[in-house]
Amino acid sequence: MWIDPKTLSKIKSMELRAKLIVEGFLVGIHRSPYHGFSLEFREHRPYQPGDEPKRIDWKIYARRERLYTKQFEEETNSLVHIILDGSNSMGYGSNNTTKFEYAATLGACLSWLLVRQKDAVSFTLFDEKISSYLPPSGTKLQLSRILKVLDKAKPSKQTKVPEVLNEISARIKKKGIVIFLSDLLAPEADIIKALKNIRYRKNEVIVFHILDPSELNFSFKESAILKDLETNEETPITPEMKQTYQQELKKLIDTYRHNFHSHNIDYILSSTSEPIEKALTFYLARRRKIK
Repeated sequence: MWIDPKTLSKIKSMELRAKLIVEGFLVGIHRSPYHGFSLEFREHRPYQPGDEPKRIDWKIYARRERLYTKQFEEETNSLVHIILDGSNSMGYGSNNTTKFEYAATLGACLSWLLVRQKDAVSFTLFDEKISSYLPPSGTKLQLSRILKVLDKAKPSKQTKVPEVLNEISARIKKKGIVIFLSDLLAPEADIIKALKNIRYRKNEVIVFHILDPSELNFSFKESAILKDLETNEETPITPEMKQTYQQELKKLIDTYRHNFHSHNIDYILSSTSEPIEKALTFYLARRRKIK
């Protein structure tokens, strides 16, 4: 069963949050008729012509009537870089969950899954510059380190996405999977260029574009003044501006979607009102294709 974000916001410990989501998520997957999402992919994969018969797992066949072969660890381990935007704009939330809390929880859950799969995970938190960086590791201690960083982290300062992405790109020596969590509130051309550069280095890139429901729907029924959390600039708004705003937002989203798609970069628009499990489901589906 998926957990309501409002319920989730009451759980302050990132470790408890991630554990609750991931364990419930795994139970749901194993009960699902869509066995293709099973997290057994670390140890098994569907049988393919030419595979050695001795590696077929007959116990799984008895349960599912499908052939799976046992995989060795070196066949499945991957290098995954999780990059989290910790700038002030991520601190916005019109309900019980800010964009940063949502993104941090998703990052924690992904880290939990990756360590479970014995993948090596690196973690980067940034605003104007990189504020925390954990080199790749696949140990439980690495997961503990990531969760401790996330427990203490708070949005701050302005964002310099392109500069940080270029710095991270230079650090990546081996190709892997790059997961970027951000509201993408920076010049889109610069963000696209920086992520294209990471993709050009033969990395798989997955972008989670995280926005608040009020940002997606412009749900302001009265005139108000919006204050930019990074620059403190104030902008007066009225309900009559809704159509213009939504047109501009659609244009921005379409720009990201088109440019990322044309360079084989996965783009997922996520609302903080959606269960984290929805994003995890997408990741696992994409991971199977990468494999």
